[in-house]
Amino acid sequence: MVIATCAVLVDAARAFPDGAPWGAANPGAEQSCATCHFDDDPVRDSGALVIDGLPKLVEPDATYELQIKFDDPATVVAGFQLLAHATGESAGTFVSDAVGVEFVGATIRSTQPIKGGETVSWPVTWRAPATLSSSIVFYVAASAANDDGSPFGDKIHYRTYAIPSN
Repeated sequence: MVIATCAVLVDAARAFPDGAPWGAANPGAEQSCATCHFDDDPVRDSGALVIDGLPKLVEPDATYELQIKFDDPATVVAGFQLLAHATGESAGTFVSDAVGVEFVGATIRSTQPIKGGETVSWPVTWRAPATLSSSIVFYVAASAANDDGSPFGDKIHYRTYAIPSN
């Protein structure tokens, strides 16, 4: 029984070898980052997780150079996911030329962990939608992982930013 339980838990950590499911940065999602990294309670509104470069107001069709910064000294390796959301309309698109990062529309994520121990960061570019009638909500998540390939010993940090449209 113990062996079967351990096998299921380890398989849960390896269930997404190509990265977390798209949209997992939203802590309220059915498949959030904390679904697989569950050994420790997630940190909501984490001060260790920051998006530099977000505007105070979103200008339609504007391009923003963003930097996701994560600073948790307990991190052996780190990964991230960022999701932009606008109710009932486009939330823009992300791109990045960073190694180990992929993107689809309004979601971007790391696909390979980077070494932690000090502040880690990922550069991303976000292009706002051409038309915008609501705020954009950015959900960002980062994993402070211990690099053992299991769901144990990892901690997920979440932060949410709501930026009004101009």
